[in-house]
Amino acid sequence: MLRWLINTMIASMIFFPTREFSLEPSRLGLAYEDVFCKTRDGLQIHGWFLEAKENPSNFCLLFFHGNADNISIRLPKAKEWLDRGISVFLVDYRGYGKSEGEIKRGEDLYEDGKAAFEGLRQRGFHPSQIVLYGESLGGVPAIRLGSEEKCKAVILEAPFTSTKELAKKHYGLTPPDFMIKDFLFDNESEITKLKTPILIVHGTADEIVPFEMGKRLFDQAPAPKEFFEIRNARHNDISEVGGIQFYEKPLQFVMSLQ
Repeated sequence: MLRWLINTMIASMIFFPTREFSLEPSRLGLAYEDVFCKTRDGLQIHGWFLEAKENPSNFCLLFFHGNADNISIRLPKAKEWLDRGISVFLVDYRGYGKSEGEIKRGEDLYEDGKAAFEGLRQRGFHPSQIVLYGESLGGVPAIRLGSEEKCKAVILEAPFTSTKELAKKHYGLTPPDFMIKDFLFDNESEITKLKTPILIVHGTADEIVPFEMGKRLFDQAPAPKEFFEIRNARHNDISEVGGIQFYEKPLQFVMSLQ
């Protein structure tokens, strides 16, 4: 019972899911397909597969969003990639949007990411055609998958080093390992195992995930790698402050890879 109470408390401090969609792809003029992928523990997670129509490449961007809301608010970002010829698979973790269940431990995040990844493989995408995009918390499954599979690229937007360090910044203490045992995300350690080229984009004024965390992850990542600094960008306005280069710089990185 104590373990369950601790996990419930920690999960409520990390994840802020929303079931209702605030935007549908059709409102942006986007054709889409509802996709359901089955996790290894038997849940159905939901996503939208959006196929690039204009000058399409043979790549697909697998988008892992941050800890709040759901895939619907990421549609404007997806459209920018579609306009550049890259198909996008937006996926919700369990408990978000139309995905079943709820996140009870950190491993659930990876299991959902793995299910989405396998879903793309079943559609005919080879790992070398998959770009793993991790927005903030989404960096956790993106880094893990990129350390297990040699994908086209990993793109991280405002990633953190570890949950322990993030808790220290926001709550003024470093929680004992037993308290966050099931949510002990350690991106700084995991990123050293990457088999996939990586680009990290981070805003210098990020008030949620300090800029220095992104730089440290970059330092630990194996080459090939690139860091894109967006001056004066905060955590939630990074795409607006970055403007067209927020999309062009990662695209150039992906297209430059052999």
